[in-house]
Amino acid sequence: MFDRSANPVGPHCGTERSFDQPAFGAAFRNTCTQEWMIWSLAIWGRYEIRGGALECIVVGGGWAGLAVSGELTARGIQHRLFERHRIAETWRTQRWDSFRINTPRHQTVMPGERDTSGDPDGAMPVAEFIALMQDYAGRRGLPVECGREVRRIEPHGRGYRIELDRETVLSRCVVVASGDQNVAVRPALAANVPDAVAQYDATSYRNPTSMPEGAVLVVGSGQSGGQIAEDLIRAGREVYLSTSRVARQTHSYRGRHSMAWMVDTGIMDIPKANLLAAGPIPTRALVGADHTISLQSLSAQGVQLLGRLTAIDAGRAHFDSDVSVNVAFGDTTAAETKARIDAWLTANGIMAPAARTDPAETVVPTLPDPAILELDLTQSVGSVVWCTGVRGDYTFLRVPAVLDNRGAPIESGGLTRVAGLCIAGVPYSVSRRSGTILAAAPDAERMVNHVEMVLRSN
Repeated sequence: MFDRSANPVGPHCGTERSFDQPAFGAAFRNTCTQEWMIWSLAIWGRYEIRGGALECIVVGGGWAGLAVSGELTARGIQHRLFERHRIAETWRTQRWDSFRINTPRHQTVMPGERDTSGDPDGAMPVAEFIALMQDYAGRRGLPVECGREVRRIEPHGRGYRIELDRETVLSRCVVVASGDQNVAVRPALAANVPDAVAQYDATSYRNPTSMPEGAVLVVGSGQSGGQIAEDLIRAGREVYLSTSRVARQTHSYRGRHSMAWMVDTGIMDIPKANLLAAGPIPTRALVGADHTISLQSLSAQGVQLLGRLTAIDAGRAHFDSDVSVNVAFGDTTAAETKARIDAWLTANGIMAPAARTDPAETVVPTLPDPAILELDLTQSVGSVVWCTGVRGDYTFLRVPAVLDNRGAPIESGGLTRVAGLCIAGVPYSVSRRSGTILAAAPDAERMVNHVEMVLRSN
């Protein structure tokens, strides 16, 4: 059952040929050859096992799906990975031009890999992250099939029926890794924005020059909102930022990247249950990829800070007056994280450099006086960027008891209530690291353990 030699060498499915083998993908004529397609179709016959059923199907060619495929391949479990477009498609098409990965380079690695850049605390540009995933798939020989859209997954006997664009296959197990953060969530009041005002979100914003003239209202002050607001203000755009109570994180502390300390101290491994005990899990903290971003540092650059957006009517946006409270909340949460790092260092007898003053934290906030409680969108604003959350699209998953009434997966550690069905890459599935590349290796191991258990039960 676990014959490693049965897995073919998979393509990288990018837009460039990065490896010796040609890329497969009928939807991308520039990256495949007819000979490769014929060869692929011939060896796919090796997968027809268990009376025509496959052992496992992986849906999605991002870091989570590739990590699972890598683990399946290492254990000799025959499988196919279907990607609707190209490897890392969300990263290619739903990130802005200046986007960088928030985890440092030494943490931004695929399972079994290590950083060799010589800049372990550096921030990786998104194009480099895409290349990293393509390279991983090529070197590991993963059976990636690009341009293969999964349209429906439903129960079938003791396994699953997977309907694709050009074929239907049966599989005993399925790992869905199609992404939990690729559909932007806009509030209902977005419908009240005047037609003359262009609307974007964190998945469609690209750069300051691609937007209409006029001021830009960014709604949401988490990671995306803060980084996009800074991208705009640095390009000379007039920017308003609607804020809320969002934690923030210092980029570096006591000689190291803060994410390194957060892993070592166990902050990233706080269980989901513990987080929920303190209330609803908040949005990810405001953080800069290569420097600290705070609300006050944004204000010092010229961003006009507003309170939380409460309503839009008759072309006018209304905000509460809690800007100062939101600035203070970010400061408090950053200080709490640093205090926890200090306590851990002391408890473990570890010597670390003294903390340095970070100008982004010490600069005095420049707030509108009087506070801006109302903004006429028809007169002063050319566009709105909604940074109000993202979610996954699991509408193709037609398996009872797997999705809640909001369409979100019901899972724990990626395992659902249904044997043989896993969902990878869900934020906070186990802990804070869930949904980030820091969880790629343990998540893949856990899910493939489950796949092995199901296969052996037959």
